[in-house]
Amino acid sequence: MKRLVFISNWFYLFSLCLWVGGMFLLGFLVEFTVRFGVLKDQPLVASTLMNKIMDVFNVHIIYTCITFIVLAEVIKFLVAKYSSAGYEPQVVTKRKYTREVCLAVMIVLALYIGSVLRPEMHAMDQLKKANPADQRLEIQFKRYHSRFVWIYTVNMFLGLTLFYINGKEMARFRATPGGKGQ
Repeated sequence: MKRLVFISNWFYLFSLCLWVGGMFLLGFLVEFTVRFGVLKDQPLVASTLMNKIMDVFNVHIIYTCITFIVLAEVIKFLVAKYSSAGYEPQVVTKRKYTREVCLAVMIVLALYIGSVLRPEMHAMDQLKKANPADQRLEIQFKRYHSRFVWIYTVNMFLGLTLFYINGKEMARFRATPGGKGQ
């Protein structure tokens, strides 16, 4: 059972690293490099490239990470509930379900980005490319992009919070009956 919990924790952390690290990488490095660096003189190419990169990340990669994280959480829950080995998950926050709430909010926001906001941004981007003189489309696209950036920022902070909580869980010593930590 300990091995199963270890493997599920590994998948949880790997998926969380890929998710949060990918948001930082795409949000800062790729966006600035493509839009303001290498392709700043070719906005249509930059837009197409960013759309393709963000589609792959926001749908395929993040949804895979969500699947692994939820699977890891289910495994830990089932082991805690049905294991005879006495596994108890560590609670290191003042509120019992802080980690689960942070994770649930991250998942809901990621699903909103991938399923609702991303298609709306694509449609608006296509309209903007078809009518480059229409300033209303540019303003609406910037609103969508601003919402996208804010949601990414919230998810990044929640992801960092989950790393902090997980670090506290890993560093915590369990008290033994003799009073010494393991």
